[in-house]
Amino acid sequence: MITKLEQHQIDLFPTYVKKWVDIGLNTEPTDMIEAVKAIKGAYAKAGIPEPEYFIGPVNSPHEGAVAEAFLHYHVKNKTNFKSGADLNRRVLEEVEQFNKGTLPFKYHLRLRLPDAHAADGLPVEFHRPQLGRAPISISNQIYGSQEYWLSYYDYFMKECGLDLNLVEPLIALSKVCGWWTPLSNVAIIQHRAEEIHRDNENRLHNENGPAVKFRGENNASNVYAVHGVRVSKKVIDRDYGVAEIESENNAEVRRVMIDLYGQSKYIVDSGAQVVHTDDFGTLYRKEIPGDEPLMMVKVVNSTQEPDGTFKDYWIRVDPNAYGGLKTARAAVASTWRDQDAERSFVFKNPEDYNPDIET
Repeated sequence: MITKLEQHQIDLFPTYVKKWVDIGLNTEPTDMIEAVKAIKGAYAKAGIPEPEYFIGPVNSPHEGAVAEAFLHYHVKNKTNFKSGADLNRRVLEEVEQFNKGTLPFKYHLRLRLPDAHAADGLPVEFHRPQLGRAPISISNQIYGSQEYWLSYYDYFMKECGLDLNLVEPLIALSKVCGWWTPLSNVAIIQHRAEEIHRDNENRLHNENGPAVKFRGENNASNVYAVHGVRVSKKVIDRDYGVAEIESENNAEVRRVMIDLYGQSKYIVDSGAQVVHTDDFGTLYRKEIPGDEPLMMVKVVNSTQEPDGTFKDYWIRVDPNAYGGLKTARAAVASTWRDQDAERSFVFKNPEDYNPDIET
């Protein structure tokens, strides 16, 4: 029994973290030959007869669910195939037809996805003619390259000599494919995601498209996120207005919507309250249910533009500064902070802010 790790073993933690993060972020296409070999090994370790048929690679978890639905259809209807290759070709063709909406009417398909996908603006059910009786979902799928828990076993096998070889095929599989579906006598294999975008804090992030983009034309499995906050495609497409922002119940999503809409534009379009106007600018306040108010001060650039106009600038300010902002002067003063860890106010009293020249 291991009760304590040696320091040289502890020092290897970052190496394994990087190794498994890199595995999870790998966007290369699936290696079908190696994936099939690893899946056969996984079935063998589990004491289950290895699959006779392999379907794939499909492009995404959504396509994996559709492929599974077609397999159930063919089992139910006792469809005959010349070979495993013939079965694979047929199912991949049917998945493509489903994606394009050209599926022959003889297929009775009803596909149900989990609620998490419904939050992305997708229908929970795709109303095609029904395929079998049972709704099909991604719940049978295993995460392949995203099985991060395998890092634990990988470390203790290699660095501590524990006999954990039951998971060795799964570790091998994580390095060569995306999600996959283990079924009786058949396995469905998926490509890894084609693109994964993150911010500088390693959170999923892309303001102009999917943060996780899968291959193929069907985007039902794509993930949309801004600084780690999961949002719908509609938000990323900026296909919303003030009413949608104010009806959003999730505070984090609402903040993302306001940022992408434009804070100053939202202040104007939503009819925010003018709190105070003076020679320093105009202070606005917008109450947001379940969150702190949005306060911005509009100031005018003292430098004339080439066309003779003076440009407005909007600055977001902390509504709690100086015990609660009440004047535009205090709002502008609150933006001056020391570069210390506390980000203290340069001006201890907002009345001390009185520049001879504004720049």
